[in-house]
Amino acid sequence: EPNAPLSEAAEEDSELNEMRRRFWIAAALAIPLLLVSMGDMLPGHPVAVLLSVRGRGLRVLFLASPICLWAAWPFYTRAIQSVRHRSLNMFTLIGLAVAIAYSYSLVAAVWPGIFPASFRQDSGQVGVYFEAAGTIVVLILLGQVLELKARRQTNDAISLLLGMQVKMARLVAEDGSERDVPLEQVQPGDRLRVRPGEKAPVDGVVLEGSST
Repeated sequence: EPNAPLSEAAEEDSELNEMRRRFWIAAALAIPLLLVSMGDMLPGHPVAVLLSVRGRGLRVLFLASPICLWAAWPFYTRAIQSVRHRSLNMFTLIGLAVAIAYSYSLVAAVWPGIFPASFRQDSGQVGVYFEAAGTIVVLILLGQVLELKARRQTNDAISLLLGMQVKMARLVAEDGSERDVPLEQVQPGDRLRVRPGEKAPVDGVVLEGSST
């Protein structure tokens, strides 16, 4: 996470745009993925009428692969970093869950014969979890987009506040003379004058004078 407001808005927007692009592509693939995977819950079992069990498994594999391999890639990198730094977090769980669900389902869809009979459903096929993995990725990507948008709004507000900061200060010298100096030249112990209508350039102790 950034420790200070970003100097260039484009730096923050690039991450937001990247997450938004991954989200929309993943969402576009997740909709048909859910329809193919769970369409038989509708009356008449429309998916089973149109596709064989084998064909359905290959189609959901084709739809889920871009989601679980490309769209979810930032989650895998963050999960690996969390393990490397010994600081497990949400991305550790997400990366592990999606990777296991996709890997298991990939083997079940391509090589179902290696599984024992106890793993098979009534249709004779091994159950896959492509739609669960894909849906999780889409929802987490949506959360990342919302988080980055909120962060950008916060950064804009902080930048606006920093833009209101006073750039100059009225320095009072030892002989009582006054001159305007850049704020960067003000040192602890300097005496400054804040004239009526001006903003206090720094925190300090009021030595004399008063104001409402």
